[in-house]
Amino acid sequence: MILFKIIQQFLMPSVFLFVMILIGLLFLLKNKKIGAILIIIGLVLYYLFSITPIANLIISPLENKYQQLENDQISQANKAVLLLGGPESDILRATEVIRLHALNPELQVIITGQNFLNQEKNQALRLENHLIAQGLKAENITLEKESRTTGESAKNIKKMLGTEEFFLITSGYHMPRSIYLFKKEEANPLAIPADFKVYKSFNKNKWGLRYNNYSLLDFSPCAQNLRNVNLAFHEYFGLLYAKFID
Repeated sequence: MILFKIIQQFLMPSVFLFVMILIGLLFLLKNKKIGAILIIIGLVLYYLFSITPIANLIISPLENKYQQLENDQISQANKAVLLLGGPESDILRATEVIRLHALNPELQVIITGQNFLNQEKNQALRLENHLIAQGLKAENITLEKESRTTGESAKNIKKMLGTEEFFLITSGYHMPRSIYLFKKEEANPLAIPADFKVYKSFNKNKWGLRYNNYSLLDFSPCAQNLRNVNLAFHEYFGLLYAKFID
């Protein structure tokens, strides 16, 4: 698993393309043609992955797979599992817990998932305190501390909840892999995606087809777009690993 994580990190576009450009610069010393080709390909791909239309095209299939549950569907379960994903995304994911709690004050919440390389991080505890500050009862929050990955979370949650239905809360781009891993363990999650990365502003053309209303600024390189592409590649690689290797 650790080896796969390391290989996966080097296959992220932001790392892989940087290495390609660096190799191209080194090749310039001995073979200018190969060096120039590598540099040009690297720069072109860097630009493409950094603009909004391409970044959205790559991450949208993940985010579009599951839609937010409407308020009238919230009565389907009384428990929610919140997957950790990092300080920024955790707060956005927690907003869905707060929404569920407003509709069901007795909602039971399980926070699961630790940083794979640093299990000493106490993000789960900080998130618990945040939820309590927003009105949730401390006795209604459980910290599942053993899981380091989404796959381990799926196994441990299955042990805790069995076949009981529960709301699974995570980022939209992470939801397809999460649902696959939980169902692989024969758990019964109901998807509640949050933390969407794609902002949709659709128009219709004269044939009635929808298209995203991009401006010229959306074709300028942006670090956030490259980060979104990294997130998408991470999920695609994770799905391949879960289906064909794990």
